[in-house]
Amino acid sequence: MSPRRIACWFLLFASCASQNTSSTSSAGGDLPVGDVDDSKADAAGGYGSALDCKDVPDLPPLVAPRITLSIEGLTLHLTDAATGYDKVFAVGPGAYDTNPEDPEFGESLSYRPIIDTGSHDFAITPATIQTCKIWDTDPDTGIKTPLFAGLPFLSWHGNYAIHGPIDNYQLATGGTLRRGFVSHGCFRMEAAGILEVYARIKGVASVPVHVQREPERLATGARADVDPRWIGAECSADADCDYTGGLCAKNAYDTRGFCSARCTQYCGDNSEAPTTFCVDDPSAAGQGMCVPRAVAQDYECRSYTAMSVHAAVPRHGQPSVTAAVCLPGSQGWVGDRCATDTDCANGTTCAGGICTEACTQYCADEPGFPETFCATEPALGDGGHCVRQCTASSNASECPSGEVCASATRPNSSVTKTVCVPQ
Repeated sequence: MSPRRIACWFLLFASCASQNTSSTSSAGGDLPVGDVDDSKADAAGGYGSALDCKDVPDLPPLVAPRITLSIEGLTLHLTDAATGYDKVFAVGPGAYDTNPEDPEFGESLSYRPIIDTGSHDFAITPATIQTCKIWDTDPDTGIKTPLFAGLPFLSWHGNYAIHGPIDNYQLATGGTLRRGFVSHGCFRMEAAGILEVYARIKGVASVPVHVQREPERLATGARADVDPRWIGAECSADADCDYTGGLCAKNAYDTRGFCSARCTQYCGDNSEAPTTFCVDDPSAAGQGMCVPRAVAQDYECRSYTAMSVHAAVPRHGQPSVTAAVCLPGSQGWVGDRCATDTDCANGTTCAGGICTEACTQYCADEPGFPETFCATEPALGDGGHCVRQCTASSNASECPSGEVCASATRPNSSVTKTVCVPQ
């Protein structure tokens, strides 16, 4: 097992050890729910508003809606070219699988349908929609709980669906969303969000659903994300970080910055997101900045652009207190941005500003990362080098900043692929 995988086990053990990580659902039933905030009933021992079907808002329907689900981006992007509708919603997709015996090892549990079908494209139809889903049956115990809280349940592949937030499901609002890798394969949404999506697409014969691992990129290169953004989100200017004291901090591993805020010792938190921590700002001597903590909900800092886990970082103004946090850095795999060889892992080295390794014909792949290709790329040196494959039709979501999606040829071969190469 690679050092990165060992670190993953260490970070996730405490919160994931009790989870059932099997992807097999009971016949005709639901997937196991996954991580649940332990708020299963109100003070009187009842179910509060969980048994009530929630009102669907009266909104103009879309003509030709399309949905893009981004696992690492934690987003659902609903668009309609016919009406000009375009909105991004926050989601909580599947936790990452740490069982080496599972087909989806190293991937989010939401990636399993892609592995099973070989396709990233699915659909929602009227037959796969439940307007008001309430009950969940635990596949192991048979116990029924109204976790789905009377909200729409939109299936895009068998038991894999888009549904409500699960946590605090007894609330009149339908519950609260934790935006992170918390489910067992479904995509959770805020109650208001799933109600709007359903209201917009109901009656449409088939809604295309594209599922991808990487954060979605728009044609401009900007990342599709919700507004307002929070600490850790990608940004290009302070104005993108639309909260009190919002600061777009620099990232040496990416031309895109990340949202932060000045701090002297402590930082504010957002109930949907991982908690934050105040650290020294390496680009501003004597000042502190807020960064996300590295927690299981945010597996290996995967939802942030060009950030990685940094262990035992001291608190600004209180160095005796440390925490594992997400800071600018490289995941160390083929195609990731790097400054030195120490930024790269799993046999890769730094060349042309990206992690790569020499090859003659083929390259190995790593679970949870884009596929690779052995290509002749002069910017990386003589001979063949492993580079990251990319999808031009998805605006090269796989490519970090400073790289472009271009056609490349395998050494001594006529085989070509579109890959990420330095600009």
